[in-house]
Amino acid sequence: MSEASILVDRSRVVAPVRRRLFGSFVEHLGRCVYDGIYEPTHPTANEDGFRMDVVELVRRSSTPS
Repeated sequence: MSEASILVDRSRVVAPVRRRLFGSFVEHLGRCVYDGIYEPTHPTANEDGFRMDVVELVRRSSTPS
């Protein structure tokens, strides 16, 4: 069976990417936004309604070890 690998060099920039671009992908993930990332009534939600427990999980999972 073949193996593939990807090398990501975060210091190499091809072109700028607008931060708002990623919101369009999240919208299509169903409950990912509502009852997931955005839930204003949740105890961990910040003043903008974003669940900080979820934000922290995403930060930890995207930080290189």
